[in-house]
Amino acid sequence: MSSALSPREAVADALYRCILGIDSNDHALFESACLKDESMAVVAGSITIEGWTAINDFFQKLFSLVTTHATSNPRIELKDGADTAFMTCHAFSYHIRPDDAFLPEDTSYTASSLYSLDLVRHSEDGLWRTKKWVINTLWTTGDIKILHG
Repeated sequence: MSSALSPREAVADALYRCILGIDSNDHALFESACLKDESMAVVAGSITIEGWTAINDFFQKLFSLVTTHATSNPRIELKDGADTAFMTCHAFSYHIRPDDAFLPEDTSYTASSLYSLDLVRHSEDGLWRTKKWVINTLWTTGDIKILHG
């Protein structure tokens, strides 16, 4: 863990690594933000995905798209010296097929969400990693088939 980051910044960095990894198609950066074991879970509405293998498979669809994720208003619950943390934030996510990225008409799928994350500090490298990511979608516009086929 970089000493340049405060403890709260280091927690938030897990989310930033995750979404920057997706948006820049950097699988290693995305994976560095995840607790890559069978205890990890992603909950998106009525869908619950459990275990790293299933989560990794699920996110491969995002890596085939052009995406932009923007987060704001992070709120982090972290006790001094703790190895667990909880974070919430607002998120806007834009998804578009690569062939449509520069069309004049809007062909995107956009979502506004509230994210809730349970995070743990990894014992080997000290990086914070997501154990559970709950995506509560508030509204959407566009073609959901872009994301869900």
